[in-house]
Amino acid sequence: MLGSARIRPGDPRHVDAMRLGGLLAGQGWIVVTGGYGGLMAAVSRSAAAAGGRTVGLPMRAWQHLTPDPSCAELRWSSNYAQRLGFLLAARVAIALTGGIGTLAEASAVWAAAQTEPDAAQLVLVGPGWRRLTGVFSQELVVGEQDIALPVVVDDVDAVVPAVQRLIDSPAAAFGAHG
Repeated sequence: MLGSARIRPGDPRHVDAMRLGGLLAGQGWIVVTGGYGGLMAAVSRSAAAAGGRTVGLPMRAWQHLTPDPSCAELRWSSNYAQRLGFLLAARVAIALTGGIGTLAEASAVWAAAQTEPDAAQLVLVGPGWRRLTGVFSQELVVGEQDIALPVVVDDVDAVVPAVQRLIDSPAAAFGAHG
């Protein structure tokens, strides 16, 4: 799970993240987040409350932040590359609304999905991601296959079916093409 650490309770996106955590746990899937607050905590807390297994990926150097207690397991990273390694080991990454960190992590998953066999697949949630992928297709040097790699869904209710489709029939990497 990728998403903003800045979005707090009371925001509709936080409510959606809470609902999503329960939906993911209901499928029996392990829920991995960055381990901190905001949307990550919302997903993790609701997944834990639903009996799901939760894992956080905190950074050792980020001493000003405390991992959310809803993460039953913490996989500490000494550097960002190590943290990305944990992320890239997932079967599917789901990106909710976020900032530069969320964009960077989603981009890393997206890039790996282009070229790496058995790479994590990506689900982007919300109308903002749909608009961004439209801009990317117009402004970046990318092909239709590149833009089609992530599954873009409009809301959290569409996430579980999208993830299940990716698990049932993973995308094939189509090789390095710059």
